[in-house]
Amino acid sequence: MKLLMITRKIDKDDGLAGFTYNWVKKLSKNVDKLYVICLEKGNDSGLPDNVSVYSLGKENGKNRWKEFWRFHKLARQIVPQVDGVFAHQNPEYGISIAPWTKLFRKKLIAWYVHGSVGTKLRLLNFLSDKMLSINKESFRLPSKKVIFLHHGIDTEIFYFKEKEIHDELRLLSVSRISATKQIDKMIDLVASIKSKTNKKVVLKIVGEATLEKDKVFLNEQNNRIFKLNLKEEVKFLGSVSNTETPPLYQWADIFLNFSKTGSVDKTVLEAMSSGTPVLVSNEAFRDILEPINKSMYINNLDKLGDKALVVADIGDASFLKDLHTYVDSHHSLDKLSKTIVSLF
Repeated sequence: MKLLMITRKIDKDDGLAGFTYNWVKKLSKNVDKLYVICLEKGNDSGLPDNVSVYSLGKENGKNRWKEFWRFHKLARQIVPQVDGVFAHQNPEYGISIAPWTKLFRKKLIAWYVHGSVGTKLRLLNFLSDKMLSINKESFRLPSKKVIFLHHGIDTEIFYFKEKEIHDELRLLSVSRISATKQIDKMIDLVASIKSKTNKKVVLKIVGEATLEKDKVFLNEQNNRIFKLNLKEEVKFLGSVSNTETPPLYQWADIFLNFSKTGSVDKTVLEAMSSGTPVLVSNEAFRDILEPINKSMYINNLDKLGDKALVVADIGDASFLKDLHTYVDSHHSLDKLSKTIVSLF
């Protein structure tokens, strides 16, 4: 089988898009040939010989007209050769390739995981043969085409490792820096624990602010950290490569996610796969976390301090290993890649 995948970026060193590199590697194991068209390409070394990556050239500077013409030139060349097209995440990729899949009668399957519903998603749903997502919170458009699968976590990279003995409480967040991620609540949590206990607490925040409003938010939080005298406790690490995050997950005692997006955030599952308990307010995780341990889901952020200390105490080695086992059983990238290919 030959497939074409369309995605935003292929770069194993990228902090946000690095996971896509792993998707390409896993998908390629289940096909004879995998073509990839991406908007931007970075470090793609190490991909199997049956993978060919074509960039639209954004890494050399943004030029919408060049990107447009190169995309359709590549589509005209590649679509006739493949058995189907897999459009990853951004609706415009599936919409753009649809005229070619219709012309050459190729199956179009699109992946979408986000809480928002807009015109682009509705159009993509109309044009595609199948839509793939995680759950109803991550795909809120009523559709007979949608198939709910699971996130694809590479459990070989995000593996269980026993925690080292230490005296401090280690907190971690990995996400884009934005007000919707409620990082200010994480800083409040550190201040609360510091004031209520004698325990040393450290919060590492991985991610970068890309939009101007997010940069303003980041500056505001740095000012709060200074005013609350938390310079030693709270550290913004900036963007970190996807390949460098496993040691951070393994370092942490608790992974924090207070996102308001309402969709399943893969970083929570990466943390669990690494054997780290989580404290999550994101409603999309309620049904996932409560059967495992109710302490890991919180619907009232005003009680954060007490909840965090409870979660910190559930981390015996057997339970932490079970977290990895759960992700490997329910959200394995190996299993997901095989399922995606089987749908073609």
